[in-house]
Amino acid sequence: MNIKHFLPSALLLLSGATVTAQTHEPSVLEDFGSNLYIDVGCGVQTLFAPGWKDIAFGKQITPSFSLGVGKWFNPFWGIHFAAEGYSFNGFRPGGAYDPFSPLNRVDVGYDGSFRYYLRYMGLNADIRFSLLNLIAGRERKGAPYDLVPYIGIGYAHMFAYRGSTKENLFTGHAGVRNRFAVHRMVDVNLDVTAGWTDNYVNPVTDRYMTSMAVQVGVSFYPGRRAFRKPTVKVPVETFRYRTDTVFVREVPGRDKVIEFVPDHRNILGVVMASVRFAVNRSMAYKGQETQIYEVARYLREHPKAVVRIEGYADATSGSEDYNHKLAQQRAEYVRKQLVDTYKADASRIETKAIGTARQPYDDTTDTQWNCVAIIRLIK
Repeated sequence: MNIKHFLPSALLLLSGATVTAQTHEPSVLEDFGSNLYIDVGCGVQTLFAPGWKDIAFGKQITPSFSLGVGKWFNPFWGIHFAAEGYSFNGFRPGGAYDPFSPLNRVDVGYDGSFRYYLRYMGLNADIRFSLLNLIAGRERKGAPYDLVPYIGIGYAHMFAYRGSTKENLFTGHAGVRNRFAVHRMVDVNLDVTAGWTDNYVNPVTDRYMTSMAVQVGVSFYPGRRAFRKPTVKVPVETFRYRTDTVFVREVPGRDKVIEFVPDHRNILGVVMASVRFAVNRSMAYKGQETQIYEVARYLREHPKAVVRIEGYADATSGSEDYNHKLAQQRAEYVRKQLVDTYKADASRIETKAIGTARQPYDDTTDTQWNCVAIIRLIK
């Protein structure tokens, strides 16, 4: 693969992944430290350069080490930066020696073949995807396993070592991480990575060299691991009335959905509040103030609204005339609270004494429920 072609392709993939992630559920982070992790790894690697088949496989294997930091921006993709390296061993077959090669002869064979030894340090950046979250279309909270493919670019510095000279090279890589969650803060990883770089060992025969590495490592998450759902900002007044209903409902496989239910107080004749009284009393029970306050606030914020307060009495006690007067007193009590205490406009509040002519709660065995003043929206 041409490294010059690989670089823009990787960048294009990065930009495309950002757009793709935005089309999935909008899980978000609330601070930068969330889903940030540090990982370390060690393993083995081999270099596939010209002549690699002519050297024993055991001599091709060299150790590799890595130290990285990564961050998941949402359940589907994140980025990762790492420092890695140590060594590669290779073999140049006889007759392939180029006097202009940056490598001097090391372990020269009778036919001109020779072994070479590379020491290097690399810096890599890649974009990573949670394949199983992408398939599920959501965050799989508490999942013990994930498959994380990645692709990226980097830089490698080759040190002068045993005849090889210093070189600085662009690199590309792609691989997959098998991620096993063993604790809320810890993952165990198995990484398999393929790499590409310019072939400075023998650029005449092959322009690029490839490598393969297998590493076992550990990731540590010092902060919050899971993703929070987005907070949907709803105007404050939506929450001011008990009948303005906003449901935040979990839908499997999707984010929270905001569902608005119309304010039933906007329906003429609907009961806005029911203020209760004790038998033979014209002063409301303690704790009924919130009912009256909510109506006063509604009137302030709906300047054209008009309400009617209907006074009732329990038909099982007292005479009809007495109960009618008591019902009127209850309605006037609520009106006075609205106007004097909560500063509602008196011209928009009507009162009506119904007494025992109708029982608003005739379907209950507790007749004291009918000792009420009911507030209705009439305009």
